[in-house]
Amino acid sequence: MVMNRLLVRVPNWLGDLVMSLESLSGLASRHPRTTFWAHRRVAGLLPVFFPGVPLIAAPDRPGRGEYDSLLLLTDSFRSALEGFTAGIPVRMGHSTQMRRPLLTRTLRPLKGRGHHHSLDYARLCRLADEEPSSVPAPSAEPSGSPHIAVFAGAAFGPAKRWGGFAEVSSVLSNELGIPAVFYGRPSEAGLLSSLAADVPGSVVKTDLDLPALCSELLSAVEALGNDSGGIHLAAALGVPSVAVFGSTSPEWTAPRGRLTASVAPEMECSPCFRRACSSVPAPCLASVKPETVLEACRALLGRASEVS
Repeated sequence: MVMNRLLVRVPNWLGDLVMSLESLSGLASRHPRTTFWAHRRVAGLLPVFFPGVPLIAAPDRPGRGEYDSLLLLTDSFRSALEGFTAGIPVRMGHSTQMRRPLLTRTLRPLKGRGHHHSLDYARLCRLADEEPSSVPAPSAEPSGSPHIAVFAGAAFGPAKRWGGFAEVSSVLSNELGIPAVFYGRPSEAGLLSSLAADVPGSVVKTDLDLPALCSELLSAVEALGNDSGGIHLAAALGVPSVAVFGSTSPEWTAPRGRLTASVAPEMECSPCFRRACSSVPAPCLASVKPETVLEACRALLGRASEVS
């Protein structure tokens, strides 16, 4: 298929966007007239990895007749309808959410979550007759000083939020002689401040845009966090990253990068993929001990020193 002006609707959430980067790279590298279309909350990340690719930040929409082809990496009905009303002749994506009449080329999504989510984006990339490729080096420059990056929040819900980050961060900070920085969204400031209060010398940062966050993370010695967008971003930037899982599964959304590790509970009820659990704290999260996470962090730092 020959595509002249290709529009790619990228995933709406940070973690999903990071897991699609290889597919976006494959599309953009072989289509010089590619444009990305992204939700405003994640749009700022794309120029970090693809500084030369034009960008539309939703809720802005493509103009009618501006594009020849549209590839949807989102599964919503709305994104397909917006592509249809923009008059884009070739419209590709998953045949979900009753979207089939709005698309000209469809793909049935894989069932279940027994595969890594990045494979879903790779299959959509292939629907557009391209292959994923390696992600370009980030254009951001490191800022700040060496630190431990901590992502203790999770927008998905409390069944993703492990409660042991203060203890682990305090030990690591003391052993490495560097501060812990608790990163998150403005709405998480209260949670992060309460955790940071138990970690001497730590800092809370909830006001960074994505380019600034990338710059700061490039100075991190190690990152740890829940299965959330921040830990996925840190891993993609090459930071040794340890992710703690509760209701979700590393088989589905383990961070991808050169140096990563996942800590997951061994319980029959996990993964359930629920946002919240009827028990508080969720048994799966309670079963993950700080010493287990600390051991994973130390082991990953050892691996990092071997390859540096």
